[in-house]
Amino acid sequence: MNLINAILIVSLGLLGWGLWRAASAYWKFRGRLVVTCPETAQPAAVDLATWHAVLTATFREPSLRLRDCSQWRARAPCEQPCVAQIEASPEECRVPTILSKWYEGKACTCCGMPVGPIGRWQHKPCLISPEMRIFEWKDIPSENVPLALRTHAPVCWRCLVAETHIS
Repeated sequence: MNLINAILIVSLGLLGWGLWRAASAYWKFRGRLVVTCPETAQPAAVDLATWHAVLTATFREPSLRLRDCSQWRARAPCEQPCVAQIEASPEECRVPTILSKWYEGKACTCCGMPVGPIGRWQHKPCLISPEMRIFEWKDIPSENVPLALRTHAPVCWRCLVAETHIS
């Protein structure tokens, strides 16, 4: 009976460990990511085959492959060399991370108030274009975020609300 209990405990431990690794891989590799396409040197928005990463991560290093890429609309699917960027730093490829880092230390172009740290459940700051049009993050396609950050300025949520609610 002790051998059976030991086998059961080891089996449950391995199952729990595998499930933990699978869940970690899911949270790490889900959602839209932005990379620089090595072939075109342009930003590309990509989606990983998340479930493939989850299944392969259970008991070994995850195997990553793309499910979709914004560059594939104009070009045929590629050999996916950009996956190396995601493997090196998946969090740095996330749009919220890219935007949060860009807003650090910046002040609102309209009111001059510091944008401050961006919390997960807070209203997000916005961007104002050179043509003075205000955009929310959701209005900018992921692959255009790097360009927008080079050409647009920060705007706080309060100024967005004030601007869009003026009669």
